[in-house]
Amino acid sequence: MAVEIQQVADGVYRCADGLVNWYLIADDGEVTLVDAGWPRSWPQIEAAVGRVGRALPDLRAVLLTHGHPDHLGAAERVRTEAAVPVYAHRDEVARARGEASGASPFALVPGLLPHLWRPSAFAFVVHATMHGFMTPRWVGEITAFDGMSPLDVPGTPEPVRTAGHTAGHVVYHLPDRGVVLAGDALATVDVLTRERGPRLMPDALNADPVNARNSLALLAELSGDVLLPGHGDPWRGPIAETVERARRVDLASNS
Repeated sequence: MAVEIQQVADGVYRCADGLVNWYLIADDGEVTLVDAGWPRSWPQIEAAVGRVGRALPDLRAVLLTHGHPDHLGAAERVRTEAAVPVYAHRDEVARARGEASGASPFALVPGLLPHLWRPSAFAFVVHATMHGFMTPRWVGEITAFDGMSPLDVPGTPEPVRTAGHTAGHVVYHLPDRGVVLAGDALATVDVLTRERGPRLMPDALNADPVNARNSLALLAELSGDVLLPGHGDPWRGPIAETVERARRVDLASNS
């Protein structure tokens, strides 16, 4: 199935791959891939690079926001087929390699069970399973980073650790383009209910819901007016205001 490609900022492209997004950052003829879709998304990634006017040899790096199978996706296939490094935060390396406690996608099942009475939640689980979520291909070699120094890859994104959804989750900030690639630190659709607008991921999918909420303070400090989530449509407006909307939704849903 072809992905929907949308230019969302200067040289930044959203690739909507079913219920998950991954992104391409183009810079001086070279490309960085942020997240890698589903485990079966390699053909779509290869095609998307061509559709933004680049070729596979122009791909220089894969950056992971975190190591869940709908973001880790085809990273190992990209690494081996395109011979590019895969980057992740130091605290996420074990998960992306399949070695961390709780890395198995089956670890999410107990938290999801109480939600499966909703047709939308059940449909999400079916959709994810059909796209290979339950059979991830872990990454064999990972280039680990720590801190917030800009990465020497196309677009020079600045990683910001936003633990909570997973232990080593990061967002990538492109201050010169006014963009925050949020991964699952913030979504604009609830994958279980299909409610829309800025919000945290459901607690059932967050490893540490308290830390996920605390990490919103780090997001609110970032400059920019385009938030690019792992799930849902791009959201435009000052990042601090977007975070505040998400906080209000969280308070309302837990009151």
